[in-house]
Amino acid sequence: MLARRVTVEALVKAISLGIVDNNRPLVWIAQTDELCEQAAETWTYVWRAIGPQVAMRLGRLWGSNDVTEEPGSFQLVIATVAKLNSIMKMEGKHGWLKEPSVVVIDEAHASIAPTYTRVLEWMGRSSRKRDASVRRPLIGLTATPFRGTSEEENKRLVNRYGENRLDRGAFMREDPYEELQSMGVLAQVRHEVLDGVDVTLSDQDKEDIANTRKMPSAVTEKLGADVARTRRVVDHIASLPDDWTIIAFAPSVENARVLAALLANRGIPAVSVSGDTDSAARRHYIEEFKAGRIRVITNYNVLTQGFDAPKVRAVYVARPTFSPNVYQQMVGRGLRGPLNGGSEEVLIVNVKDNFDQYGDMLAFNEFEYLWTRQ
Repeated sequence: MLARRVTVEALVKAISLGIVDNNRPLVWIAQTDELCEQAAETWTYVWRAIGPQVAMRLGRLWGSNDVTEEPGSFQLVIATVAKLNSIMKMEGKHGWLKEPSVVVIDEAHASIAPTYTRVLEWMGRSSRKRDASVRRPLIGLTATPFRGTSEEENKRLVNRYGENRLDRGAFMREDPYEELQSMGVLAQVRHEVLDGVDVTLSDQDKEDIANTRKMPSAVTEKLGADVARTRRVVDHIASLPDDWTIIAFAPSVENARVLAALLANRGIPAVSVSGDTDSAARRHYIEEFKAGRIRVITNYNVLTQGFDAPKVRAVYVARPTFSPNVYQQMVGRGLRGPLNGGSEEVLIVNVKDNFDQYGDMLAFNEFEYLWTRQ
């Protein structure tokens, strides 16, 4: 994630210049252990490269780990929001975390959830408790600074960060995507569409979509079970150059496994990952993917955020979604440009299914500008 690297470099420079109070911990909050580990790797690398000649005490507050206060040194605590919720009651042991110098929230579009609200209130960073006279920075990182189509939730997200977006005024052009693509920070996009299937929605399916704007699991399971649809995806992937690395977002866990098995049967190194995949195995697969020894990773609802593999050449979106956030996170896995360690161009392949009157609501329709502007 580019924002993570840029933020860490900026904070390290601020620490070196004495702008950040070294006598209080800096707290970095993420949703998952995996995101925490990625943040730890980034901080360690950047600190060694440009940090001041003092020790950084890195506390890993996730899983079964714990942290203790270490006065006299710069202390960084990287924590999951769940872990912070569990230790807040232990004031005697963890009270020193209540007044951090800076709080950073990774994947900040999720930060209006009650778990975050409780933590931020505990740290004096909630919009209700924040004292404007006291310098208490709260920084949120996200590629999707909105909450789907909910105007109310968007307002809550904006208010959480004091209505302050750091990208305002940072770009010369009206469209930041176009500017970042022209700079080489983001990749140019080539787009193709594969035919999906005709889907007949039940009355219950339509009610669920209207109420939640989410695709019912019964529908996505049917899509994953369609043999012809799956074969079209496999055939298209097999037609790409042998040195391309590819991510495929499947409509179900089982379909992700089938896609990987069919590709492997054709001699294409492929694996599937899911929420049940052991974290150590997942890290191993991702490292092999980065090295090019695994060409295709298939998944369902796992690699939409926090996945960092810059040289992705193609992204297949075979998982229909009505959520702009989810869709942007999926295609974002391949949008790194050459200045960001990625490619000049990325191929985005959407599988277009026909959903009665709901086809126009599919999120990829909202991102047509990525590939029609060129």
